[in-house]
Order: sequence, then structure tokens, then C-alpha cells
Amino acid sequence: MTMFSRRAFLKLTGLTAASLAVRFPGERQPAPGAPWPSGPEVRLGRVAWPWGVGVFSRPQPTAKVLRNLYPEDVAQIFRDVVGRGLANHTHVWNEIEDGYVYAPYLQPVKNIPQTPLTTLPGKGVWGEVCVPYVDARAKPEAKAPRVYRLYYSSVFLIKELHKAADGSTWYRAGTETDVVMYVPGETLRVIAAEELAPLAPTVDPGAKQIVVDVNEQALSAFEGQIEVFRARISSGALYFGEDGHTLTSGTPQGPHSIWQKRIARHMQGGTRDAGFDLPGVGWVSYFGSNGAALHSTYWHNDFGVPKSHGCLNCRPEDAKWLFRWTQPVVPYVPGDITVNWDNHGTVVDVKIEG
Repeated sequence: MTMFSRRAFLKLTGLTAASLAVRFPGERQPAPGAPWPSGPEVRLGRVAWPWGVGVFSRPQPTAKVLRNLYPEDVAQIFRDVVGRGLANHTHVWNEIEDGYVYAPYLQPVKNIPQTPLTTLPGKGVWGEVCVPYVDARAKPEAKAPRVYRLYYSSVFLIKELHKAADGSTWYRAGTETDVVMYVPGETLRVIAAEELAPLAPTVDPGAKQIVVDVNEQALSAFEGQIEVFRARISSGALYFGEDGHTLTSGTPQGPHSIWQKRIARHMQGGTRDAGFDLPGVGWVSYFGSNGAALHSTYWHNDFGVPKSHGCLNCRPEDAKWLFRWTQPVVPYVPGDITVNWDNHGTVVDVKIEG
């Protein structure tokens, strides 16, 4: 869950308008139906920075800006390069066809259209958006009003199949809300039940623990004293609490047990100036009494710096690994589980030093 005001973004990353080296007068809507390179080995990046990004001649902020990429633009990535970052927490740039783009500004995506299902089990199956983005419609037809734009790696329950007049297959993409929306069948990859099989099931559940270092903006998974996994995260950003004076991050300190897990969640909340409405947030593991959770993140790639309202933002692949490794185990259907306080899940210990 991320705050989207420009002031908050610049404050959290320590950037100023001058250090961004380029200004963007407004958002340009991407051309409808723009072709994207496809294939499992083709790396793409979607511009997820709200004000667009510059393509630089070299991987450093003082280099010449060759042109602009705008929100929702998709570029092919040929390799990662270590240069000098626009912020101190990462110095990785993505090399595209004609220059370099600062990596935190691009959501890593792929374009791997699928063959639509012809039948659907009675209770449905889970699906993951497998294209850079797709517009969900109010009806199963291309000209119907857009309800949401759904992004790569977001997750939904496929509830229904529909055939359009032109013969195309559409899925009803389900969320916990009453929103009705449909997407073309080729844009969702079916998640098989085997993909959610528990990891390290023979390890004593009590020996598993997640330790979060807020100062380092990283977490580690331990089996006993052995670190088996490590990932960068984005924890809660500092903001004023309800009293208007006390600074809080929303990320609860200390040890907490995972008490609820969901394959996907439609997350909504915040204020008018810093609100969020995020359908299809995947691999959600709640551990805080205030609703803080570990979860997948598709709206930014800027891990290593606080950005959320209290949750621990993770890369989609990291959130999925943790979802499978932690307790409790989630059944494929209905895709969620809640445990009582007498049956704790895996401990998430949030440490803030200094």
C-alpha cells in the first residue's frame, strides 16, 4: 500500500526536482493496442513512476537526457548496468535500445499471452496477469467501459468464462469487492495448485522465522539459525499519526505472528491526497493488528526505501516464495485462511535499530 503524492515520493527518496534532471508537463496516454515484444526470455519494463522518466545517454544523473518515457510506456530491457543512482539506495540502471533508465522507475514485466481455457472448474481457478497491462471492462467485450487497468503479476480468481460476439474468450476477474470486470482470456496465466505447494514442509514450523531490518530495508527468512532467503523490501514511510504530531511508519515493531493469508486482495484505503485502490495484490500475509502485511507489489520497483502505509512491499517473486514458505498453509480454494491466536503462524520480527 503506497502513498502517491509527489511531495511524499521526493521526501522519501531524498530527491529534489533539480536532481531528477527532467520535468514532465503531463501524463500521455499510451497508444491503444501498442505491440510489445513477447516471449518468456524477453525482458520488458513498464514505466511505473507517476511523472515519467528520462532516457539518459549514460547510467548517471548528470548525463544527457535523450528523450522521455511517460507513465505506462513499455520498453525492452537488454541488460542491467551499475552506474550512479538518482538515489543512494540503488545504483542499478536498465539499458534499453537507445539509452539508460533508472531501474526503480520501471516495473519488470513480460508479455506472454496464453491460450484461453475452454472449461472452468466449478469454484474457479487463480490467474496472474501475464502481459504488461490489460484494461478490465465492465462487460466481456472490447468496447465496454474500462473499470480498472490491471498490471503484470497482479492476481485474480477466474470466476467465469464468456464468449464474445467475435468468438474471443473473456474471463471474469474476481476480487472481494462487488466490482464486476472482464479481461481477454489470453491476458491471464492460470496458476496451478502445484505452484502453491509449501516450501520446506519437513522443517519444524516453530523453527521458521522472518526477521525484518527496517534500517536496511531488507528481510531474511531463517530455519533455526540458518538464513535460507533474503530480499529487499519497502516498509512503512514516516507520516504524522492521528494526533497530528507523532511520526509513525505504520509498520509494527517487534515479533508478530502471521494470522491471515490470502492469495490475492483488493486493497483500498488512505486519504484523498494519499489514497490507494489496488486490485489483485498477490501473496498477502497479514502479521500486524493494524493490517500490516507482507505482499506483492506491482506499482513500484523502488525497493530498499520506505514507501508504504505500513505493509512490507515485496517483489512479486519474493512475496510468493514467502507465502509458500510460511505458516499457515493456504488451500488453493478458497485461497485464504485465518488462524486464531492459539495457533500462531510464522513469526515476523520487525527490528528498528537506532
